[in-house]
Amino acid sequence: MLGTEPETPPAYTPDWSEPARSEELLGAARRHLLRVPVEEMGPGDVAVMRMAENAVAKHMGVIAQSEAGETLIHAYSGHGVVESTLTPSWRRRIAAVFRFPKGTF
Repeated sequence: MLGTEPETPPAYTPDWSEPARSEELLGAARRHLLRVPVEEMGPGDVAVMRMAENAVAKHMGVIAQSEAGETLIHAYSGHGVVESTLTPSWRRRIAAVFRFPKGTF
């Protein structure tokens, strides 16, 4: 651990943020990370995603790179933590991309 958590996250449920249509995850990312254009994302950046069109953003992963191209490391329900190829289907789900501020680690 590098220090204290910047804020306490709310309890998670499968429909988290959906009933109120609140962008809790995007809001937290905006408060603690630096937003970068999707076209400029690279390894180590955080992608915040919508799992369905017009849904609240409630999924995230870390962008990585393999010999095959860009990948996404994320916790995937029923599969655990996986590294998925960043296919057009995954790319379409990206709501915003963020970078950790310099000196964070």
